[in-house]
Amino acid sequence: MKKILLLLLWPLMMAPVAAQNNDGATEASLLLDLKKAKAGYDAASQKYDNDLKLFNEKAVSLNDLNKSKNELLAREVDYQKLILQLISQQSYITIDRAVKYQSQGGEKRVKISLKSALEGNSDYLQQFSDHNDVFTPEMKAGKVFNIYVSIVDIESQTIIGSPYEYRIASIALGGESTADFELLKDVENLRVELSYNNRKDGKNIYLKKDASVNSLDLASLQFSQEADLNSQTDYGLVVERFSNTDEAYRMLVLGLPRQITSEFYDDQSKVSQIRFAQGVNTRNLSLRVYLPDRTDEEVVIDQPIQFFVVALTNEQFNHLQSNPVAIPDAATLEPLCSGIETLELIPRGKGKIEVTTTSLYYEIDSDEQVTMTARVKNAGSRRLDNIKLSTENPMGWTSVIEPDLIRSLEPGQETTVSIAINPPANGGVGAQEIKLKTESVADNRKVSSEDKTIRVQVNAPTSLWGTIALVLLLGGIVGGIVWFGIKLSRR
Repeated sequence: MKKILLLLLWPLMMAPVAAQNNDGATEASLLLDLKKAKAGYDAASQKYDNDLKLFNEKAVSLNDLNKSKNELLAREVDYQKLILQLISQQSYITIDRAVKYQSQGGEKRVKISLKSALEGNSDYLQQFSDHNDVFTPEMKAGKVFNIYVSIVDIESQTIIGSPYEYRIASIALGGESTADFELLKDVENLRVELSYNNRKDGKNIYLKKDASVNSLDLASLQFSQEADLNSQTDYGLVVERFSNTDEAYRMLVLGLPRQITSEFYDDQSKVSQIRFAQGVNTRNLSLRVYLPDRTDEEVVIDQPIQFFVVALTNEQFNHLQSNPVAIPDAATLEPLCSGIETLELIPRGKGKIEVTTTSLYYEIDSDEQVTMTARVKNAGSRRLDNIKLSTENPMGWTSVIEPDLIRSLEPGQETTVSIAINPPANGGVGAQEIKLKTESVADNRKVSSEDKTIRVQVNAPTSLWGTIALVLLLGGIVGGIVWFGIKLSRR
């Protein structure tokens, strides 16, 4: 009998380990324990039957009969516990599909399809029909109850789905069910965690895209930007495909004033159409926008301009060319294109100071001063506030500026400033340089201009009597020469 039992169990002992219970026991070892418990249960049952007959014949005492009955109950409980363990291991949930899709509201979602992998659980129940009373209603119903599903980021090991844990009440053996999550973090792959029948299981899954719709998701983290006039700014775009086609898509910008131009870039290359390679579902693009150098009725300082980036198939592009949208808005454009993103541009004026003077070179005597005027002009496109002029003087030199503070200047306006520069008393002669500095604020940003360098040549003062004496001396010399020449001519 033992040899026959070993021959029957040998294939199970040599089979690969398929599953483990919570104590780490494999299904093969569980079957061996079940055989052993069955043998103990049968032996206890036979002994109880024998003792019952002997008790009826008054051959054994009631105490001996109770001992046999208690032993039978203990062996039966051990046997039934192993039956329940084995039955619970037969129900296995597989992950059939994991699909990433976009809802009508624009949010990213993941749908997990689960399936019961075993349809023959009733065969196991039939083997233990004598112990039907120990089976739970769940086992008798042929269903797996209370499956808990969650989706986890592979790198950070944090839950990235809402709800954090999805409960499926039951799945019939051989049946299917789905768990639908909002994707809190946009990823291409994730881990699906399952918990059921005191078992935990997990699989790393690369998400499929929903092929039932032909759409793109356009997203920009810098959806609203400020830019100065006569400058450029870039919007980073992430284009994600929810389709299984290899169709090319045209990228267009709609809603920008004609004075503002734009271009799409892929790395450093300018593009107007994009196509997705096999197995690639995400592309990174850059939209570069160029602002004009002046404002008008469409481009107004500090007034946001809303515009749209759209992705179109050739069919959609031709339809839009034939039926242009006069004043585009998101609700009108969304059904006409494969993908759309709303962006915002806020033009900002740029403050610029221009300072001009009639001359930057002066010659004075050491007891004189330099008097000059400077014209200060707002050459930018935003009002200048708190314009202040100052000089950087050599040691001992002083200067007076009137006015030294200009409260504000509108674009295109100018004003005149008087500047007086005084050399020090007994400061000697020679050339000196004075720097004229100008600074102001525009839109809470500091605006500086190029410094002007004023060169001053200081000469020694000239005496009046010395000048007269020098003139008389020169006159005498000239007169002497003339007189001497006349004398020579008369000889």
